Amino acid sequence: MKVLILAGATATGKSTLAMELAREYSRDIISADSRQVYQGLRVGTAQASPEDKAAVPHHFQNFLSPDEQWSAQGFSRNALSVLREKADQTPIVVGGTGFYLKSLMEGLSPLSVSRSKTREIRKRIESLSTEELRNQLSSADPESAERIHQNDRQRILRALEVYLATGETLTDHHRKGRESPEDVEWKRVLLSCARSALHQNIEDRLDRMLDGSWQAEVRELMESGVNPEAPGMQTLGYPEVLAILRGDLSLKEAREKILIRTRQYARRQEIWFRKQEFDLIIQDLRGDGAREIRHWLAS
Repeated sequence: MKVLILAGATATGKSTLAMELAREYSRDIISADSRQVYQGLRVGTAQASPEDKAAVPHHFQNFLSPDEQWSAQGFSRNALSVLREKADQTPIVVGGTGFYLKSLMEGLSPLSVSRSKTREIRKRIESLSTEELRNQLSSADPESAERIHQNDRQRILRALEVYLATGETLTDHHRKGRESPEDVEWKRVLLSCARSALHQNIEDRLDRMLDGSWQAEVRELMESGVNPEAPGMQTLGYPEVLAILRGDLSLKEAREKILIRTRQYARRQEIWFRKQEFDLIIQDLRGDGAREIRHWLAS
């Protein structure tokens, strides 16, 4: 089974290239993005357009309630199932959530922790502030603390409760018992671009999102009863857009905050991917790298 992986920081052109290849070679697209899974969060997570979805099958976009959690384990298990169903088609996995891609290719070790024990620990620590939890996690498992966003309270809680329940870090658990699916030939491709170009891409996309459609999307989510504190609503940019609607931030102020946070996020993604192995790194979507991918898909 052959699988193409298109990885890279936000706004590097992954989705554009994936759509071109999927149309050209009649492939399915599997989204490895921890935020595109949420229903109703189409604009702010840059989900595929209805037209693109009609032209090419997309998996793991717009299917999960914003009130629910999605995980690397859930993604890797379900994505591998889809890959096996499409084994003769060389599916395209595209995304910037590096840990999801790593878990798919290398597997995750199971955690043997009783639910009663984790519930007991969760009850004990969930009253702590996010900053207090983050400080504890930084001491116990600095690698997880570095990987998890500082405002992602649910994942911080999970990583800390694993440590308190087992005496081992979540990072250590993930290193144990990894087994890559033996019947998969991965083509690992990293999309990259110069810092100045990346920042311009981020800014241009943000301005398109803030032309009114993102505000309308968040307003509709609130009117439908979605909790502003729900996991999905902690997605980058959504708290700021909600602040616009509440009158707590001007459009200009929100734009600047989102722009800074997105650049910081892209930087963290770049650092993550720099530590991973890839078969090919490309900057020019029309250059030799893209032609090599096409040759591999056609072979």
